[in-house]
Amino acid sequence: MLQLVHSNEGGGVEALAEMIADGLHRTGAEVETHFIYPSIAATTAQKLQGIANAILTIVRKRPDTLIAYQSTASVLVGIVGTLAGCKTRIVHQTAMPDEIHPAVRALDTAMGSAGLYSVNIANSAATTHAFGNYPRRYRRYLRRIDHGLDALIARHPRADVLARYAIPDDGLLLLNAGRLCDQKGQEQIIRALTYIDDARLVLAGGGPNEAALKDLARELQVADRIHFLGVVSRDDLGDLLGAADVFVFPSKWETFGLAAVEAAMSGIPIVAADLPVLREVLSSGGKEPVSFVAPDDPRALAAAVEEQRKRNRKSDDVRKFAQAIRAKYSRSRMLGAYAELISGNETRNAA
Repeated sequence: MLQLVHSNEGGGVEALAEMIADGLHRTGAEVETHFIYPSIAATTAQKLQGIANAILTIVRKRPDTLIAYQSTASVLVGIVGTLAGCKTRIVHQTAMPDEIHPAVRALDTAMGSAGLYSVNIANSAATTHAFGNYPRRYRRYLRRIDHGLDALIARHPRADVLARYAIPDDGLLLLNAGRLCDQKGQEQIIRALTYIDDARLVLAGGGPNEAALKDLARELQVADRIHFLGVVSRDDLGDLLGAADVFVFPSKWETFGLAAVEAAMSGIPIVAADLPVLREVLSSGGKEPVSFVAPDDPRALAAAVEEQRKRNRKSDDVRKFAQAIRAKYSRSRMLGAYAELISGNETRNAA
């Protein structure tokens, strides 16, 4: 099996690919993951070279199963994978249709409708619904498999974690994890920080907006209360989730919201963008310790943080919420669904 991922940015897609590879490897499968682009900031020439290398890898290896996680990877799996004779070609919809480049969206629609994808995976009800106006033949190959993951565990106490990153423990600690880009909306948390005097913000992730976010922080005079950690390991993210007081997730759009679900599993109060998919995945059938706000309203974001800071992480409602989300999105359930795909049961049904 060969997995294609755009680049190793340490985000949700990479975490998903790693979990699926590990799970399939445990079943005896031979799994290799290939990153198409050399880095987050790859030039156009580097991206073209990366695409050429990915094509050569597919043709040379001719794997039984190809798995793509993003738009360019899906196009390569559909076209090159079919021409190379790869019998099972699985793609993931990791962006909402309106967020995909029109040319890539047209290619994806054509290939999906032509049956070049064995299975086309959507990871939530909201994402499946977003493809509702696509051609019926395209939707015929859509399969919903919600993400699943293991809860991250805090290995060290708060004091040790903050000392590791030289973060003073002098007030409310906000955490955001994800790629630093327009989609994730970190600029709104920085703006919200101007309304919360005693809070610090930890940004765990790297991306193209890092310099602009630092400039904004200096402009708003909150730079001394923001800590840019870059890409962190999953073990370190578990420590950070255990140390933080509130997880803030103001994304403009998501197909699932893996980072928010990880935060929910860790038992931390959450302030999240009011998106249908986040209301879906952060629902536990009870009273959730989550505030939903417009992703472009920093004042509302600050007010929601003030509301969530009143919660005790050890309270029954937070604990029960974490347990419910862990059960709802278990890693074993997801891997079982992928094992069925690889065995051919689902792909035969789609054909």
